[in-house]
Amino acid sequence: MSDEAGGNPIEGYEGAELAEALAESMAGLADMFDLIMEDAETVVRRDEISAALRVYREEYGPALVEVQEHGLQLAENIKAGASEIALNDYEAAENYSTPWELGMDLQINF
Repeated sequence: MSDEAGGNPIEGYEGAELAEALAESMAGLADMFDLIMEDAETVVRRDEISAALRVYREEYGPALVEVQEHGLQLAENIKAGASEIALNDYEAAENYSTPWELGMDLQINF
């Protein structure tokens, strides 16, 4: 682990793009789950299995919607973090002065 603090906004934006691509690839996941479960219920010949599939669908369907939402929120959070890093760097750069700009006479021994 590094002993440095800080962040790279460019890498942050790249990470956000990857997270967004992952979230977009999950779009429709809950709908597909519903369709698969409906199909499974229709082909099952026994009522107890059909009822179990219905319960399973009702219990885990909302979790897939949450996964999709969390993926999108993750991408947004990473973007926001990268934006804050870039803004902080910009604001800090306005106040940054090198020792030479301050008129300091530095004696460097090699």
